[in-house]
Amino acid sequence: MQEMTADTSTNSRRPLLKAEEVAKFLSLSAKTVHKLARERKLACVQVTARDRRFTQEQIQEYIRSKSTEVRVDKRGPRPVQSPPKKGGIERKLAGDIGTDLVKEIRSLCR
Repeated sequence: MQEMTADTSTNSRRPLLKAEEVAKFLSLSAKTVHKLARERKLACVQVTARDRRFTQEQIQEYIRSKSTEVRVDKRGPRPVQSPPKKGGIERKLAGDIGTDLVKEIRSLCR
């Protein structure tokens, strides 16, 4: 009988990952990984009727499909359109009530 020799290409293959490992890598729950596989949003290897495994390429393809380009605004920030309102509560009180009453209120608050 002929002996089996170790093939270097077989040893360099990446192992199939379990849903829990993929979940940890994607920062998701294992339940969400299974849901994505059921919805065919994340490709998988269906080992048995209840067991799924995932390759690195399948995970990378899922990441690529969900990635978006960052939009860079070429314009600088716009200045504020309206100037700040002038005057405060004291000015409003002085116009409505009179300066003597405002002075009296101030003296009581000190």
